[in-house]
Amino acid sequence: MQLTPTFNAVAVYLDGALNRVDRAVFLVDAELRLLHANAAAAELLERDTALRLHGEKLLQDSWSGDRTLAQLVAAALDGHHSAHLPQALSLPRQSRPPLLLTVAPFVPPEGTSAVLSPCAIVMVSDPDAHQLSCPVLMQLFDLTPAEAGVARALAHGQALEDIAQALDISMHTVKTHLQKLFRKTGTRRQGELVAMLHGVPTQSFE
Repeated sequence: MQLTPTFNAVAVYLDGALNRVDRAVFLVDAELRLLHANAAAAELLERDTALRLHGEKLLQDSWSGDRTLAQLVAAALDGHHSAHLPQALSLPRQSRPPLLLTVAPFVPPEGTSAVLSPCAIVMVSDPDAHQLSCPVLMQLFDLTPAEAGVARALAHGQALEDIAQALDISMHTVKTHLQKLFRKTGTRRQGELVAMLHGVPTQSFE
């Protein structure tokens, strides 16, 4: 007999799943009040000032031109926003890569409006913290340790010449590894490969 999980059980399952995600995930209402934060989000708030909590509200400290987190959340919740087109924002930081934010709406399923209200999902990527795992790369694409090392360096923005110097290998060897990476990942160009690698989780779940 298959049991249907209770609402509370599903909430526990989802919280556990979110805490295994290596991106910071915040749920906020239309007033930017924080409804939930996964473990990566809580850690981000402790070490970074580009985003901060002021009372119950998630606020930005960085100026980003004409676009603000509040505007993105409002756009996500205005009823005309497509869930397939998340709003994006780059929060500059001094002497470090910017935080990269995407905001998408969450609309409760029918029948849950008495329990859940619409909210915005704010996902934050910190390039400084997104350090790819060579074991994960090896498992995903059947890479050798050397190939995984080149892939990780490429994803972190290193040029081929710098990779050769850092790994103490020749440029010919680096280019050979790159061609094998194209074949094993099904990509054709370096930019395409890097874009794919940026979607790879940074940790192993063993």
